[in-house]
Amino acid sequence: MPSTPLILGIDFGTTNTSAAYFDEQGKLRLVPVKERNFILPSVVWFPSADKHLVGHAARTQIIEDPKHTVFGSKRFLGRRFQSEYVNQHKDRFAFDLVEGPDGYCAVLIYGQLVPLTHVAQLVIAEIAGRAAHTAGKPFKEAVLTVPAHASVRQREAVRKAAEAVGLTVRAIVNEPTAAALYYANLRNPQQKVLIFDLGGGTFDVTLMDVEARVARVMATGGDAFLGGGNFDEVVVEHFVEQFEQRTGLSIRQNRTVMQRLVFAAENAKISLTRLDTTQLRVPAIAVKPTGEFVDFNYTLTRTKLEELAFKLVERCVAACDDVLSRAKLSAGQVDELVMVGGQTRMPAIRQRLAYFKRFASEKDVHPELGVAVGAAILGRNLARASRTGLQDVVPMPISVMLPGGRTVEAIPANTPVPAVKRLPLDALPAWSSPVPLVLFESLDQTSTDRELIGTVHIGPEWRTGKAVASSLELEVGQDFQLKARVVAPGGMQTSLQIVEAARH
Repeated sequence: MPSTPLILGIDFGTTNTSAAYFDEQGKLRLVPVKERNFILPSVVWFPSADKHLVGHAARTQIIEDPKHTVFGSKRFLGRRFQSEYVNQHKDRFAFDLVEGPDGYCAVLIYGQLVPLTHVAQLVIAEIAGRAAHTAGKPFKEAVLTVPAHASVRQREAVRKAAEAVGLTVRAIVNEPTAAALYYANLRNPQQKVLIFDLGGGTFDVTLMDVEARVARVMATGGDAFLGGGNFDEVVVEHFVEQFEQRTGLSIRQNRTVMQRLVFAAENAKISLTRLDTTQLRVPAIAVKPTGEFVDFNYTLTRTKLEELAFKLVERCVAACDDVLSRAKLSAGQVDELVMVGGQTRMPAIRQRLAYFKRFASEKDVHPELGVAVGAAILGRNLARASRTGLQDVVPMPISVMLPGGRTVEAIPANTPVPAVKRLPLDALPAWSSPVPLVLFESLDQTSTDRELIGTVHIGPEWRTGKAVASSLELEVGQDFQLKARVVAPGGMQTSLQIVEAARH
């Protein structure tokens, strides 16, 4: 009897990456990165154009060689360089974020253009290699996780990075859904659970109905532009203001200094999860006109941190309330709140969410490792030729822009997947050349940040004889891949290619 194939579950995160799998005896295995450490920093350092290091060794170079050390790049993976989001955030990093020939983000390393999919590939290859060493043989298949609000293009970018490593991607699952799978399999509860997933780069809230080890998504929401990095940013801004007030020296334009302050802010934030006060010193961050170096010494209190992060915490709470509202439930009807992501360790967040009647403990779902374990559980299910345990939904509405600029929502948010929806095309005028219909994702129909999926073209042959097009059919698969077809009244149909221009 052939053995069940091993499928690696990978939580490829903005800040850290982890992995887990079930061995041939059915036992869960976490992939070690260092002794008693299962978390790999999602950082790549290029000491030269043809060499790289990944993980803890690379992370130490963020200060020493910031121009050639790429971190937090998952925030930009699968995003167009000309997007509003990239424009707002690209200058906060010391490495050179540039536009690739396809219009997407890349980094410039020693004069060479490196696509962010390649950076992601290096991180995934590192964790897959460590997993192979632990298992005693290489993995051929994997399940990867993405934020619930990841766009179609971002999901494709993660898939391409894993495939470049040589992995067949069996599924791409939303991070909070993976956490819920872990929770459901561990305790086998029958209750409604809210997954609060605040990672380094994104924030997702997902309401689950968990029963008989099946996690059914009821509603999902969150904030695609909120994560632990934003908490670091408000602390850094406070540090800069304090330093400039004390010394009259400007440091904002020095990317290396600003990155050193980000490190200091992150370390201070971590310390204040258990302490009321922390002392920090960042040496030689500026030079006086006399040539004397100036250090930054500061005492940060938990109270001050909570004051700085107040608006960010409230954004988290508002997202929770919004998801509950869409599901037509109150917080009192939620049996348990499950928190994943390192930023959830912040005491102020847990205090603000105290109106939920029960918090899952770290023994139930580990904040940093729970998502990887959930991915491993899904991998085990798939290896057994079963997808039991998962019923997901479309995180963002998929809309179609018709000729003339009118926008129609084709697939609403929170539609269960797989999903097939038809959009009537009766309103289209007669045409003699291909008609473009633009597909995009967005939580806000008017948002400049909406994610372009691509364009489908309906040719003139669909407006003649018996082949009069009556509808555009869109299908979102269980793996969130999107397909488009054009359908005629008699049932005649054909698949359409979703074309994406290199630049917009």
